[in-house]
Amino acid sequence: MLKTITIKLILALLMSAPAALAGEQTPLRHFAEFSTWNSIKISPDGKHLAGIVDTDSGLGGSKLMVMDAGSMENLHEITITGSGYIGSFVWANNERLMAWQAIKSGIQEAPFSTGNIIAVNIDGTKKRWIYGAGSQKTFQKIQRFSSRVSASVAHLLPEDDRHVLMEVSTWGSKDGAYTRLVKLNIYNGRERSLGSSPIKNASLVVDSDGDLRFAVGSDIDDEQSWKLFQRQGDNWKQLSRTDQYKGMIWPLTFTSDETAIYILDNIDTDTSALYQYDIETGKKALIYKHPYVDIEPGAVEFDVIKGSSDTKGVVAGVWVKPDYKTYIPLSEESEYNSLLQALQSQFPKHVVEITSETSDKDLDRELAVVTVWSDKLPGMYLLLDKTNKKLSRIRQVHSYINSAQMRPMEPYKITVRDGKTIYGYLTQPEGEGPFPLIMHPHGGPYGVRDAWGYNPEVQMLASRGYAVLQVNFRGSGGYGKDFEYAAFKQWAGEMQDDLTDSVQWAIDAGIAEAGRVCIYGASYGGYSALMSAVKEPDLYACTAGYVGVYDLELMAKKGDIQRRDEGLEYIREAICDSPASCKAGSPITYLDRIKADVMIIHGKDDQRVPFAHAEVLRDELEKRNIPYEWLAKAKEGHGFLNVDNRVELYAKLIAFFDKNIGS
Repeated sequence: MLKTITIKLILALLMSAPAALAGEQTPLRHFAEFSTWNSIKISPDGKHLAGIVDTDSGLGGSKLMVMDAGSMENLHEITITGSGYIGSFVWANNERLMAWQAIKSGIQEAPFSTGNIIAVNIDGTKKRWIYGAGSQKTFQKIQRFSSRVSASVAHLLPEDDRHVLMEVSTWGSKDGAYTRLVKLNIYNGRERSLGSSPIKNASLVVDSDGDLRFAVGSDIDDEQSWKLFQRQGDNWKQLSRTDQYKGMIWPLTFTSDETAIYILDNIDTDTSALYQYDIETGKKALIYKHPYVDIEPGAVEFDVIKGSSDTKGVVAGVWVKPDYKTYIPLSEESEYNSLLQALQSQFPKHVVEITSETSDKDLDRELAVVTVWSDKLPGMYLLLDKTNKKLSRIRQVHSYINSAQMRPMEPYKITVRDGKTIYGYLTQPEGEGPFPLIMHPHGGPYGVRDAWGYNPEVQMLASRGYAVLQVNFRGSGGYGKDFEYAAFKQWAGEMQDDLTDSVQWAIDAGIAEAGRVCIYGASYGGYSALMSAVKEPDLYACTAGYVGVYDLELMAKKGDIQRRDEGLEYIREAICDSPASCKAGSPITYLDRIKADVMIIHGKDDQRVPFAHAEVLRDELEKRNIPYEWLAKAKEGHGFLNVDNRVELYAKLIAFFDKNIGS
C-alpha cells in the first residue's frame, strides 16, 4: 500500500481567470493567442525559477523570465538575438541557463528549436552563443545553418559547473551525419568530442557517469531498418535490427546497478511495452504492457536520488493515454508514487505532473515544480515544498482563459463497419442536443493522434454552439503498429470510412442532427475534409480545409517531404506509388461530386504543403463554377502564427459554419 501524504495548499489556487459576466462569450482572440507562460523550471538550489514568456502574443518572439522562488517576483528578462524566439532551456547550474533559439518556418505553425544555443547568467550577464551557427555573428547565417544542426543535453554533469554533455548531429543534409557526444563548456563554447554513433542520425544513451553506452536509430544508409547498438570499449556491437514497420527498441535509462537497461519495445507485441533488458545476457523481462495503447517515450517515471538529478534506476510508474491521460503506479515503495497520489487528490479530474526538482545536496528543503491541467484548464504551474508538504501557485499558462466557461472533452469509442474499434473525443456545447456538429480530423496522419486536454480550436467552436468530434481514425498513433499500418494507402478509403461511421454514430445517438454537419481540418485534416465531402456528398453541408493537401501528385513533386529519400519512400509506401494511384486518391479528381460549401485557408509561405495546393483547388472549382470562400495570408507557413490572422481565421470559420449549419 502506498504511504499517505497530506499536502497543504498555502495560497489560493485559482483554476481560472476572473469570472466573466453572465452570458458573456470568451473573445475569439483569447483562443487565438499563444500561452503566456511555458516550461517553468526550478534551479538546482531552489532559489530561482525560470520560464518562457510570450511577447506580444507570438508576434515579437519570446523571452526567459527569471523569478525569485520565495516571493515569485519577476527579477530579470533574458532575450535572444536573431529570431527573438526561445524554444527551450535548461538550468546548467545555479547561476547559468542554456537557451535554444527557435525560428519561424513554413514547415510548421509554431517556431521550432534549432541547434543554436546561448548561455547566460540569471541576471542577464555573460550572454554568448556557445553552440551552433550563433557563433557566425549574423542572424542571416544563423537562419541558413540552424535547421541543419541538432543539439540536446545528454547529461548535465551536476558535479561539474562548467560543462555539460551534448548529443549533436547535422540532420538537414541528405546524407545525414554521425551523432556525436560532446563535452561542452557552458561559458566559452569550447567542445571536446567523446565519441560518435556507429550509424547516422542516431540517438545516444549515456550512463550515470556520462559514459556513452548505447546508440539507436534508423540509419540513413539502411532506411528501412531500426538498429540498436551497444558500445563495448572502442567498438560497437549491434544488438538488434528490425524492419521499421515491424517494431523497434528504444532504450531509456539504466537500472540502479547498471547491469540492465529499461527499454520500450514493440518487436514482439503490437503495442509498445516496458521491459528490463539484461545487458550481459540479452534477455528481457516484461514490466508493463497496456492492452491496446502504446507506452510512449517520456511516459515512464523513475524515483530520483535525493540531492541529485539522477534516478535510482527504479521504475515508479507509467503514463498511458487510452482515453484520459492516466498514471499507472508500478511500485508500492515508490516515494514518487506516494507524492503524486497526494497531489492528484488535490486536483480531481486533472492531470498532475512533477516537471522539475531541486538537485543540490544538503538543502534545507526539497522543492519541485508541478503542472496541473485538464480539458478545460490550459495549465497552471505550482511550487511544491516536498519537505514541508506545502503547495503554492507560481503562474497560469493562459491567464485569460476562464476554465468555468470551457466545455468537457469526453472520450468515446465505437465499432466501425469492418469491426475495428475506433477511439475519439466529443466536446458538446451548453444546452440540450442535438447540436450542429463539426467533424475535426487531425493532421499527420500516421503516428499522430488527438488526446484529452485543452484544445483552443475545439473550445472556440464549442463556445459558439457547435459539438466537435475528434476521431483517432486508423493510422493514428498510440494504438499499436497494426492500427497505424492498417491505414497505409487508405487515405481515400477506410480512413474516411472511420470518420463517416463516427458522424453516423453521433447522429444516431441524438448528439448531432442530420443535415447540420460540417467537416474542418488542417494539413492531412484538410485533405480529409475535402475527400469526406466528396465521398459523402449528402452527409456534409460544408467543408473547410486549412493548409490542406488536395492533390497527391502535387504532394509527390512539391514540398519538403519529397526532398528527402525517406520522404519519397514514405509517400510510395504509405500514400500512393504511381501517378495513377496518386490521382485516384486525390479529392481534386472528384470535385464534380461535391455538394458541400467549400472554404480554402492557406499560408502563402507553406513549405510542408505548398500554397500551390490551394491555388490548384481554387482554379479547379472555378472551372466547374463551384462557389468557395477563400482566406490566404502572406508570410504564413503551415498554419498561421500571427495572432491577428488567427483571429480572422476563427471569425471567418464561425461565419461559414453559421451560414451552413447554424441555428
